Amino acid sequence: MKHVIDVMYWPMTIFLMAICLKEARADLSVPVSEPLLRAMIDEVDRSKSELKLDDLPRPYLVVYHVEDRIGLSMEASFGGLLQSKTQRSRSAICRVRVGDMTLDNTNVGRGGGTRGTLPLDDDYTAIRHTLWRLTDQEYMQGVEILTRKQAYLQDKLNEDRPADYTAAKAVKQMNPAASLIFNQQEWTTNVERLSARFKRHASIQNARVSFFAGAVNAYSVNSEGTQLREGDTGILIGISASVQAEDGMFLSDSLAYIAEQFDELASVDDILSDIDDMCAKLTTLSNAPTLDQYTGPVFFDAPAAGRVFGSLLSHGVCAQPKPLGAGSSWDERSLEKKIGLRILPRSFEVYDDPTNRMYKDEALVGAYNFDDEGTPSRHVSVIEKGILKNMLAGRAPTRKVVGTTGHARGAQIGDPRATIGCLYIRDKQAVSTDELKTELISVAEEEGLAFGLRIETCQAGGWRQPGKPIYAYKVYVDDGHEELVRGLEFLQVPVRAMKRIVAASDEYAVSNSLSPVSTSIISPAVLFEELELRKPEKELDKQPILQPPHLRGK
Repeated sequence: MKHVIDVMYWPMTIFLMAICLKEARADLSVPVSEPLLRAMIDEVDRSKSELKLDDLPRPYLVVYHVEDRIGLSMEASFGGLLQSKTQRSRSAICRVRVGDMTLDNTNVGRGGGTRGTLPLDDDYTAIRHTLWRLTDQEYMQGVEILTRKQAYLQDKLNEDRPADYTAAKAVKQMNPAASLIFNQQEWTTNVERLSARFKRHASIQNARVSFFAGAVNAYSVNSEGTQLREGDTGILIGISASVQAEDGMFLSDSLAYIAEQFDELASVDDILSDIDDMCAKLTTLSNAPTLDQYTGPVFFDAPAAGRVFGSLLSHGVCAQPKPLGAGSSWDERSLEKKIGLRILPRSFEVYDDPTNRMYKDEALVGAYNFDDEGTPSRHVSVIEKGILKNMLAGRAPTRKVVGTTGHARGAQIGDPRATIGCLYIRDKQAVSTDELKTELISVAEEEGLAFGLRIETCQAGGWRQPGKPIYAYKVYVDDGHEELVRGLEFLQVPVRAMKRIVAASDEYAVSNSLSPVSTSIISPAVLFEELELRKPEKELDKQPILQPPHLRGK
């Protein structure tokens, strides 16, 4: 009898095991959609030839960009899963240029492009219907904008106004579809486990672990003949934590792990160890003294130096046309007027190369094959012997820069603009990190200071405004010992400060940024001759009255 029962239940056991395995397995695959591509091609051809409003000009360029994606996101805090969802979407953006390349409806302040959502199934007619509606709306807006732009220019002297667009060669390339397969249950457990680690650290007030894994097929079609399909996958684990000092000052730090495939990620045990290290450093930081102000030499470790160059250099080396009617503040963002002039020490060189997806064993989020105008990416030398030689550019010319370098990319809306991809900064006279610290002490001593300042990491900043230091150390002149301090922010840093970089190291670090577009900066540690920092002037919150729940009974 028992044997009979076992035999009867065996097929059911196999069936239940199959269900469990299926539920545990996350298949984030986006199949190729031939109806989607065909609908894009057919509708762009029809729009180019037939789209016309009375006696107004036809569009000279119609562009469709569609992202067919699937992604799983999770978030957890102190061991509890806050949310977990899988989302499938097809988003489209249509851009229509009306007029001609000399004068069209772009670059007047309004972000170009009309967005919409496409059907998820491969219904050719339904997809074309949505594209038709987006194109009609974008064209009518384009005609209105062009009319206003022409009226505005009639009253202005614009002899040196550059053209609005330049020609480029059409590209056709169909790459394989994206696919990302992993054990979802395992990673749900991992996310909960990572977030629970913060329970061991009594000083941590807030902590989050976020997880995202996704795949996307990106399609680009335009009326010049470009037809592209690119598959891509990505995984991001983001970890953040904050503490509060006795005086009420909040202090925070974060970790990020980025990869294209799961076998490229750090192990969970390594991430747990990194969390422990981060929490220990934040706890030490919360007990560190504040520093009211500092003016003198500043040593940036390589991770912090990447952030600083992001603020001082990354915007300026990109040739972006000045929007019609923009004020003088726009000109200050660009280094275009400094082409041919030295902006870094003579031993420095800078180039951008988005073609490499890895630097050593670290992923570069700024890497790409084609920019958002369908131009292949390529290596571009920007600064040679400290002199600004070239600018990164898209197809929209400026007064001094004409011709794309394949660096036009855009955020969710707006016309693509020149943006760095993977910016490499090198010093041909680089020294060791120990020698750089010795030089910091020497410069501080020459200035009659008791200490110099070393910044290990800092937050992301804005144009000419480096982000706040996270970990900063006084480096004393008498014996070289270091003392952690907190509560500093930079005053605005002029671009000319880069000419007064004393030295750079021969060790490099990657600084990845995901907003507003994905970029990477590969930078050495650097020593600036003089920068100014101060303690922020703002009211601070009081400490919480009760301990957090996970510490009760301890």
